[in-house]
Amino acid sequence: MSENKEYLPVIIKEDENLEVCGFVRRDIVHSSLRIPHISVNIVPIIRGTEKTILQKRSDKRRVDPSKFDFNGGHVTFELNLFSRNNTLEEVNDKTALRESREEIFVYANGRQYLFSANDLFRFTKVGELLTGFDDINSINVGYMTGYILFIPQNSTIIISDENEDGNVQELSYREIEITDVVSLYKEKPYEFACGATSILKELSNPKTDVYKRFWNILNLNKNK
Repeated sequence: MSENKEYLPVIIKEDENLEVCGFVRRDIVHSSLRIPHISVNIVPIIRGTEKTILQKRSDKRRVDPSKFDFNGGHVTFELNLFSRNNTLEEVNDKTALRESREEIFVYANGRQYLFSANDLFRFTKVGELLTGFDDINSINVGYMTGYILFIPQNSTIIISDENEDGNVQELSYREIEITDVVSLYKEKPYEFACGATSILKELSNPKTDVYKRFWNILNLNKNK
C-alpha cells in the first residue's frame, strides 16, 4: 500500500506499558518527525534446522535500502487498538501472521503452504526491541516485537515485498545458519537493516532474556 494511504498507530511508553495515542500517515511517521510506532520482525527458520532466510531489502525502500533483513512489517490502523490493554498484543500477532503470508511464499509437495498461528512463536515481549531511538539520523523510530516463523523442510521459497509506491518486488535471499548471521552482523553491522540489527544485538549476547527465549523455542521445535 502506498505510504500516503496507510496509517500507523502512534505509540507512547509510560512506565513499562505501551499505549496507542493516535494514528498518523506512514510517510509522516517515516520522516524527520521521528514518530514512535510499532512493528514486527520475523526470523524465518527451516524447521528441524538452525537455518534462517536472510533477505536483501529492495533498493527502492526509503528505510534501509539494499540492506540485509528478516521479514516483517508495521502494525496498522485498527480502531480496537484503543479498546483493551491486551489488544496491542493480539494485533501484533495478527500482523506477524499477515506479513508472513504476504512476504514468504512456500511450496511443499507441489502445493502452496499456508502459514498458520501454529508456525509463529513470539520470542520477545510486545514492543521489547527498539529501533532508531539511539540514531538521530534514523527515520524509523519505534518499538518492535520479534517472532520465529517455522518453514517446512525441502520447500521452494519465494520472498517478496511491497515497496512504498505499492509495487511488489521479489527479493534475493540466502539460506544461512543463524549463528553465521550473527557472526556476519558482528563483522559488518552497517550492512544490516535496523530491524534485524535490534534482533542480532540480542542474539550476540547469551546473557539476554531474548537470546534465551529464542534458542529455547528453536531447540524445542527441532524435532517437530
